[in-house]
Amino acid sequence: MTVKIIAVGKIQKMYQEIQSEFVKRLSRYCKCEVIEVSDEQAPEKLSDAQRVAVQLAEWEKIKKKLADSDFLVALDSTGKSLSSVELSSQLEAWQNEKNLVFALGGSLGFHPDALKRANYTLSLSKMTFTHSMARVILLEQIYRGFKINANEPYHK
Repeated sequence: MTVKIIAVGKIQKMYQEIQSEFVKRLSRYCKCEVIEVSDEQAPEKLSDAQRVAVQLAEWEKIKKKLADSDFLVALDSTGKSLSSVELSSQLEAWQNEKNLVFALGGSLGFHPDALKRANYTLSLSKMTFTHSMARVILLEQIYRGFKINANEPYHK
């Protein structure tokens, strides 16, 4: 299985090492890669039309990195919240997917077309995290899920 994380925007420098560590740890269980696409510049105050235009431009960049056969999990506040054990069960259910892709949208969230394309919508928390934090939390939870499924010590 290949697990891809497609993220809008660059990760903050202080999180790069953590991201690299979890990608390395995940290599025991799957091929894992993180793909960054650039975010769109947007003024502080946007009209609804401007917001949708930014979301669409970022979704187009993500789409270019997707294959039709990719199983897409969109991370969105409207998604389903799972415990670590529940996520591990989902990972097990998705194990027959050749490419499992987790997408993190830009600061304005996903364009509606992205959520329509998603096979599953996942929420990390009701809390708000920076994009860098969300990315490392996601990687850690995927790693934890693989450890749980392998009955290996890590989950407490």
